[in-house]
Amino acid sequence: MAFGAKAGPWGAPALRRLLAELPKGWPPGLTVLTGDDLYHLDRAQAAILGHLVPDRDDPYALSILGDAPVTTGALAGAARSSGMFASRRVVLLRDVSMLEGEPEPLVAYAAKPTSESWIVVRAPKLDRKRKLHKALAESARCLEFRSAAGEAEMRALLAEIEAMAVAQGATLERDAAELLLDVCGADLQRAVSEIEKLATWNGGAKPRLGAADVRALVGGSGLLADWELADAVTAREPKDAAAAARRLLAAGGEPLRALGGLASRARALLKAKALESRGVSGKEVVDAARAWYFRDALQQGLKRYTLRELTAMPSKLYEADRALKSRSIDRGAVLEALVADLTTEAG
Repeated sequence: MAFGAKAGPWGAPALRRLLAELPKGWPPGLTVLTGDDLYHLDRAQAAILGHLVPDRDDPYALSILGDAPVTTGALAGAARSSGMFASRRVVLLRDVSMLEGEPEPLVAYAAKPTSESWIVVRAPKLDRKRKLHKALAESARCLEFRSAAGEAEMRALLAEIEAMAVAQGATLERDAAELLLDVCGADLQRAVSEIEKLATWNGGAKPRLGAADVRALVGGSGLLADWELADAVTAREPKDAAAAARRLLAAGGEPLRALGGLASRARALLKAKALESRGVSGKEVVDAARAWYFRDALQQGLKRYTLRELTAMPSKLYEADRALKSRSIDRGAVLEALVADLTTEAG
């Protein structure tokens, strides 16, 4: 089985490949699960453990580490140790940040594991500058689950959201799925949380849920308000941006979190404008700015902001960040003033 650091183009295909291989058996040794697509990574982890340890209540077959620091030697030793009450040993390290020491004990274990022994390391982020993390990333069964990127993968992500809703007993109209994709982006963990709320709220009353239903529920969570504000600023719609800021504040939204979303959009706008000024094609601009789920707002903003105005945004955001962290200033007033400053044309 030749899994490597690139187990698939993104999280969903990587998980499908894993599920296809599992019935054939999972070889003993070290498995590393990495990548920023936590939705598919967590499902891969559950599938592997479910295959190796059908009875999760069996305390002798599965050991879970990661609540406290553990050395590489202790981790390998835990996997090699065998008890009289279980024929196999499965050790899950659920937090790679708790792993300490040199990589050699794990490398030696991975090269020659005992026949009924497995280590599964959950490592969403691996710092290849660290010797230990580099060894984990280069292990024979390092499975990467990265977030969707690019137009084709984002379209596939839309189908994934619709399938997730069906699994929860809720059928989404295409406009509802597109709205969830716009609001949540490639973060399927957040999307499935909103879908669960939608399914519970609906309770089977409506056969299909539309964008209005999503707005009614997601709007109360603060996600929609943040997204609407970021979109209005990106598109340079002063009235819409001011109204979105007021709705966010009225709903109890956190100005600092909204500022983070605005900073992300400002970076995307600045990068896109710079590429556009060099004659880069529209599709390449959208891909480079990772703007697949706010494409329309970006294209509108590129027409309305000058490169000089976008270059000035970071300093305005920095000053707003400092002001928001001051106890003596009204945070809501800071956010509204920032939004007006970013979107209103001079003169």
